[in-house]
Amino acid sequence: MKIALLFTVFFITSMSYAQNFKGHASGTIGLLNTKIRLQYEMPLKSRASYGMNMNYYLVNWTGPVFEPFIRIYGKRDGNTEGFFCQGKLIYGNLSTLDYDLYGGAVENKRWSTFGFGVNCGYKFLLGNHFTIEPLTGVRLVTPPVYNYKAGIDESYYAGIGEGIGWYLTTGFPLEFQLKFGFQF
Repeated sequence: MKIALLFTVFFITSMSYAQNFKGHASGTIGLLNTKIRLQYEMPLKSRASYGMNMNYYLVNWTGPVFEPFIRIYGKRDGNTEGFFCQGKLIYGNLSTLDYDLYGGAVENKRWSTFGFGVNCGYKFLLGNHFTIEPLTGVRLVTPPVYNYKAGIDESYYAGIGEGIGWYLTTGFPLEFQLKFGFQF
């Protein structure tokens, strides 16, 4: 809720500084660790922008992950297109992997992950409105947290394999994205 309020304030204040575009919506489907990715970006001053990227994971730990970000573009005067670097915060609310498999030993069906990331990319503007946006970077997110019922031996359920699975799928620290969008 606080993040939504913060972005509303930024949106209102950025309207007076917006120079090159009013908004940019983009998205894609992630093929590795299947997810739907939607993003909305708004200008902030002449060389910067901010926005929100939302990923919805469809396999393994399923659910939404929100990534508010701020970008700085490399051009002297412009955030419409070009090279950029961005920093982001990460919050997700994901399902417990194979909750039913634990046979009632786990109390929580969902858990929260937190993190941050840094990316670099390039926004290509095709014509006046269409965009292609490849980006790459690193991110660090917290692994799954399961709350076991009292008297349960956690070592019987929690294995190193699940931690490895997390960092090879949803929690993978390297990012490669390719988004297609519309800028107005």
